[in-house]
This record gives sequence, C-alpha cells and structure tokens, in this order.
Amino acid sequence: MLRITLLYMDSEKVRLKLDGRLAGLNVASLKHELLNYMDGKHKTVILDFSGVSYIDTSGRSMLESINDGKLKIVNCSMFIEKFLENLISATRENQDEK
Repeated sequence: MLRITLLYMDSEKVRLKLDGRLAGLNVASLKHELLNYMDGKHKTVILDFSGVSYIDTSGRSMLESINDGKLKIVNCSMFIEKFLENLISATRENQDEK
C-alpha cells in the first residue's frame, strides 16, 4: 500500500508525502498522480520519501521516465537514496544550476 498526501501546493510547486511501499500496482497509481500535477502546469513536484519503506526497480524506472527536471525527491532513507542515486544527483545538479 502507498498513501499519497498533499502537503502543500501553490502556483509553482506541489509537495507530496509518500508513506508505504513504492512497488507493484502502487507505481502506476503514483505515476498517474504525478502526471496530473506535472502535465501542462509546469509545477515543481517535491516528493517527501520519509515514509517510504521500500521501492523496487519499476518504481525507480517510472520516476526516471517522468523526470523532466522539475521532480525533486527529499527525505529518503540511505538505502533508497543509494538506490535512486542517479535520479537524486540529477535533481541536485538542476538545483545548483539555478
């Protein structure tokens, strides 16, 4: 199960908190939710991973496939940070360029 909670939203950004496992059918649910916020609105989406206990390769692949430079991942465990290393470092590089 994956719970997605809207923490904050304004005209420029959205912050979502995730709780649970990002695997299996949950991946498609999160993708649908993210695309709703990202599509045509050009908002930065911040994903708070502090409640994520597990992510599989399909979850990582989905995040990589939709990342348009406006997807930020914060507050993840060391294991998940290492698993998402390329994605997280790419979002940090985008922040440094601004």
